Amino acid sequence: MDILKRAKEIVLNPKGTWPVIKGENVEVKELFINYAAPLALIPAIAGFIGMALIGMRIPSGEVLRAPFIESLAGGVIGYVLQLAGVLAGVWVVKYLAPSFNSKADLTLAAKLVVYAMTPVWLLGVVQIIPGLGILSILGLYAIYLLAVGLPALLDTPPDKVVWFTGAIIIASIVISFILSIVVVGAIYGPMYMRMMSV
Repeated sequence: MDILKRAKEIVLNPKGTWPVIKGENVEVKELFINYAAPLALIPAIAGFIGMALIGMRIPSGEVLRAPFIESLAGGVIGYVLQLAGVLAGVWVVKYLAPSFNSKADLTLAAKLVVYAMTPVWLLGVVQIIPGLGILSILGLYAIYLLAVGLPALLDTPPDKVVWFTGAIIIASIVISFILSIVVVGAIYGPMYMRMMSV
């Protein structure tokens, strides 16, 4: 699988790409190893570079950099938890599908969630410069990809697409919140406190 080509196709032409994706014979494991895992590295590596090497400029003009080892550990843990969150999202989509008259197929749910995450992962590159992190809001394009992908992959009826998309978003927020508590509470919270006390 050509990751860059697929990423470009799903972002620029989702309506034409989802039917192609539906017809592909790919296992969930293969999808995670060959597509999700490499793309999820983008925000992890960019965040590490931004925090540990480039740093943040504070109002006094001083540049604060996070400790190297803690940044690396945080990046690795964040990377693993992000993939765990995607996997949890796949199961949520499969579980919710019958409630929205959609196919409860694990492979199709995995295709939907993994490929819809593409813009989020690609935009992770902006974390190299901490001040540009706000641009990651453009990752909300993933919601549009979900909405277009639901009828194409899971045969969601048109009148159920908005509701199913909303349910996925709410579940994703809950999953992200739980994972954020783990990452921020265990890694970044103490690290930021030490940075500020220097």
